[in-house]
Amino acid sequence: MGGAVKGCTRGMVILHPTRARVVNEAHERAKAESTIIPRDVLQVVANSIQDARTAVNFAMCSKACKEMTETDSLWKSLYELKYPLPSKAPPKGKWKELYVFQTKFMRDVLLNKNLDEILEKAYPRWESVGSISLPVAT
Repeated sequence: MGGAVKGCTRGMVILHPTRARVVNEAHERAKAESTIIPRDVLQVVANSIQDARTAVNFAMCSKACKEMTETDSLWKSLYELKYPLPSKAPPKGKWKELYVFQTKFMRDVLLNKNLDEILEKAYPRWESVGSISLPVAT
């Protein structure tokens, strides 16, 4: 055996190509299941996130970080920091969707320079309704 390394007690392992895939999958699975930084430390970091951009950047760090940025508690706290709470809480698992919707609505509708045009297209013109008189109790 010409390729053996001196001092190596294990020797060399040659894998058939069909077996190499199984070994690689096991290795990738082990990497995904174990984190270098303890999960409780990552949770402390996730709990200190103050804006959506930071949450998105944190989620791109690892699979464990991504899991921690998908929680309702995080997105509810981010929502509370930026918007008034809705009168009725969204269903479980929907705080992130509500945050994204509210942000898009603010950007695309309320802060749009053409708000009047958007409202005219979305709602009937109130000028054609005329005045409305309500009876007043005397």
